[in-house]
Amino acid sequence: MAGSAVLGSGQAVAAPHWQSISGPFTSCAKTVGHTAVSGVNFQGCLIVNANMDAQVVLVVNNHSGAAVTISGAIESDFGNASCVQTTLNTGTQRACYGPTAALAECREGHADVAGPYGGTVRFTVNGVTSEMESTKACNGYADPLD
Repeated sequence: MAGSAVLGSGQAVAAPHWQSISGPFTSCAKTVGHTAVSGVNFQGCLIVNANMDAQVVLVVNNHSGAAVTISGAIESDFGNASCVQTTLNTGTQRACYGPTAALAECREGHADVAGPYGGTVRFTVNGVTSEMESTKACNGYADPLD
């Protein structure tokens, strides 16, 4: 399922509507099966464009052999979003795009750490919710000399 629209010079449209996938995603957590229906899978992805703008994306697919009712939610360092309840037909892949924001510089290895950045995706299938963390990213390092 590693598919994603990498943000080019623009931004992907955020929730509340599920979107088609338009290109491979470059940074996604491992795909997991949803607990409610075998063959319905999801993953949390992070898209970062050349301008260091980022957004968390919930990517889902249905290979169960039957349509399911889905909805989704994203809580991220860039803002929160929800995607409306809809039917996901078998053989279909969709994405719920969270808000886009500038990816701040990280300070790793310090008590005052900023980053890495990412979020949590929640995927509801036929009324049952599962969640996972997205991948995470940093915008370089801003470590001053100590």
